[in-house]
Amino acid sequence: MKIAASRTPRARTRKIHPGSRNRCVKGAGFTLIEVLIVVVIVAMLFGAVAVSYSQLPKMQLREAGRKFAGGVRFLSGRARTSRTLLRLVMDLDKESPVLKVERFPPGVALPHRDPRVDEEEEETLEWRYENWTRMDLSNPVGPLGAADPGKPFLPPLSQWEALETQMKTEIVLENVRIASVTFPCMNKEFTSGLVSLAFYPNGTNWGAVILLRSTAEHELSVIVEPMTGHVRYESGFVVPGDLCEDAEGNLLPPEDDDEED
Repeated sequence: MKIAASRTPRARTRKIHPGSRNRCVKGAGFTLIEVLIVVVIVAMLFGAVAVSYSQLPKMQLREAGRKFAGGVRFLSGRARTSRTLLRLVMDLDKESPVLKVERFPPGVALPHRDPRVDEEEEETLEWRYENWTRMDLSNPVGPLGAADPGKPFLPPLSQWEALETQMKTEIVLENVRIASVTFPCMNKEFTSGLVSLAFYPNGTNWGAVILLRSTAEHELSVIVEPMTGHVRYESGFVVPGDLCEDAEGNLLPPEDDDEED
């Protein structure tokens, strides 16, 4: 009787090709080169953001200068075409100041050439006039008030008013401040308060150097030509020596003899 020999199952072996193990390891993570590339890219992005952030104040300063120049061109042209006295009011005490456009009523004698806008003085003068009192010695009740014959004369208050137009008459200089306004032709300089730049019906103005300062203390001089209203820029504080002279050496602008038609 034959006994069949039992067969032991053969173990199956798998042939491993060279490099297959390395491929498995590579698929499980990142290589050092890949990590370095990512680090370099992230560093470049952070560097670009840092550079952009450092340049932001300068960009905002240039943008404020362009806005100011646009306002000057608008007022110069509008004053000439409408034959109206206009002015641009600037607040030197505020960050991100709002520039306002105002007009002087036609047919009225032109006001004195004074860039300072003193609204508080006008309000105080009006209040003192309305609340004027004087003791009447013959009247035991006391002050006469509004019936007082000795009440002082109230000078005419400013007649400047907001310019009515469909266009926006307020200009916001974002993230900058007006450090100073210099009027070389008038030998005046202002570093605080409300200051105005007037534009006459013939298109001329007082001529001014407006110093804008960014949050990072960068400075830009906006120079307004008195005869043409042309605007140019200079880095830092610059007052041109020939701003108040024409080609023949005559002083500019002319005196207040440009009566309205």
